[in-house]
Amino acid sequence: MKRLLMPIIIIAGSLYFGACNDLKIGDDFLEKGPGADVTLDTIFSSKQFAERALVAAYKHLPYGVMYSWDAAEDKLGVDLLESTTDLCQSYLGWGCGAERHYYNGQYNASLSDTYDVMYAYTKERSWEAIRKAYIFLENVDRVPDMTESEKEVRKGEAKMIIAVQYTQMMRHFGGLPLLDRAIYPGDDYNYPRETIEKTVNFIVNLCNEAASVLPWQTSAEEDGRFTKAAALGLKVRVLLFAASPLFNDNQPYLDGEASSNLMVWYGNKSEQRWQDVVDACKEFEQANSADSYKYELVETGNYRQDFQDAWYKRRNGEVLISTRVANTCPGIWDGDFYFMQSSGWYGCSCPTLNYMDMFGNADGTPFSLDWNNIPQGVNPFENRDPRLYETLVINGDKWQGRTAQTYIGGLEQPTENDTRCRTGSVMRKFLLEHDNATLAGSVIHWPYLRLAEIYLSYAEALNEVGRTGEAYAWVDKVRGRVGLPKLQRNLSQEEFREMVLNERAVEFGYEEIRWFDLVRWKRAGDFTKPLYGVKIRLQPDGSFKYEKWQLAERYWKNSWSPKWYLCAFPPNEINKGYGLVQNPGW
Repeated sequence: MKRLLMPIIIIAGSLYFGACNDLKIGDDFLEKGPGADVTLDTIFSSKQFAERALVAAYKHLPYGVMYSWDAAEDKLGVDLLESTTDLCQSYLGWGCGAERHYYNGQYNASLSDTYDVMYAYTKERSWEAIRKAYIFLENVDRVPDMTESEKEVRKGEAKMIIAVQYTQMMRHFGGLPLLDRAIYPGDDYNYPRETIEKTVNFIVNLCNEAASVLPWQTSAEEDGRFTKAAALGLKVRVLLFAASPLFNDNQPYLDGEASSNLMVWYGNKSEQRWQDVVDACKEFEQANSADSYKYELVETGNYRQDFQDAWYKRRNGEVLISTRVANTCPGIWDGDFYFMQSSGWYGCSCPTLNYMDMFGNADGTPFSLDWNNIPQGVNPFENRDPRLYETLVINGDKWQGRTAQTYIGGLEQPTENDTRCRTGSVMRKFLLEHDNATLAGSVIHWPYLRLAEIYLSYAEALNEVGRTGEAYAWVDKVRGRVGLPKLQRNLSQEEFREMVLNERAVEFGYEEIRWFDLVRWKRAGDFTKPLYGVKIRLQPDGSFKYEKWQLAERYWKNSWSPKWYLCAFPPNEINKGYGLVQNPGW
């Protein structure tokens, strides 16, 4: 056995809990807080302290937008994952990891553990959360004032914390070292990198074990804690990624030691993996049905508000996993939520015209228009999918008590080269009206997993196993929520697949779905295609002229390599010798 420092024990900082000033949780739960000697015996001597220990693990669940200047929380600096896809372009060079490392192809293994990359292997706090969850699992049984039922439920939550963190890492790296206990400084252990099959099974088993003890839905007082619905839903996400061609194909995406050792693919292509997704979706649906459909899409007939509530409103009956870092937003200009300023005013995550075009027409037909030959008086943004207007700021739409002016010279785009609305639009989702009065005091959560994702995953998997006829209904559910008619039938398998990927893009924009969809389907073409914006000019007669223009080419346009599908491991971690193998190409 080897005595090595894995990232699991490289934990920075400590956490105080509420009014319990004498309780300090640190690297080993052994750091001394003011006025008390704290040990594991202290932590697990009461239900109150044990619950707070679990909260410490909850604290590091994935949260999609930058909310702190702490480097451990600054994924891609102050940017979003979508900015590395065809959906968005960022212009904030000083705080934008997308522009700094990815648009120019500068990302490499030596930079892979910096704060402004997609995923920093030792600094993302996933290992810290996993360790805290294992410490809880290993000690909660000795808490004297918790019932056995309470202990089992909390154990299920701890297992879900581990499962979520491994899910995040699996989608970025592939196979991983699989820890089965808490590791302390000086421990003897050996946890090499495992195959993708073992990694996926490890996560799925955690989900199954959690689902067996968790309630289907929590009370209002415990909203935000993991449930059986969360466990079954996460299993769907994991299996969908595993069934997709990145891992499930007749050849690896790139040759290398990790490929030879089946750490980044299964070694074969099997339809059964898609069937596993179908079965997991069916299991979720049957459980939801048995519990009187406690989870349903937000659907009142107010299409735009329903869609906004689906991702913004807590405890809405649709969000399956909700992560929080604050109870309410202190305001758009608060330093801890600097992303809101960066996206609203400084040019982060500007939507591409490619993305705007993905939103179809209100009658359900795909949007198709030659932007450089739009007839006089025709507004290409009228009568579109309602999700367009709640995802992006659209010229002429209602906005801050007025109409949005994304045209050059307008309030949102004062000059042609102003970065705020450089592409002809700006992000609306999560930022609402972009004003302090709207956001200050509003509830803030991240919709890590929504019911709509289960439905679209069900449709995708059914299509892949040759049951396309059954798949339409699940897409129709999602589209019907915003008033779109049912899909035309008789699509081919490939046409249906393209439609579902487009549907996921418009439904889950800015929710960290698109990157993983492009990766799991090995969509090199979407990483290398030209990206566009639209210049909107106000004419003397009050009409608008539209000019499609090509955005600056990214490094990938002419130098794409499949290595970009997965992140690189930090060389210093590989050099520790515990069996971490670098991903192909890095």
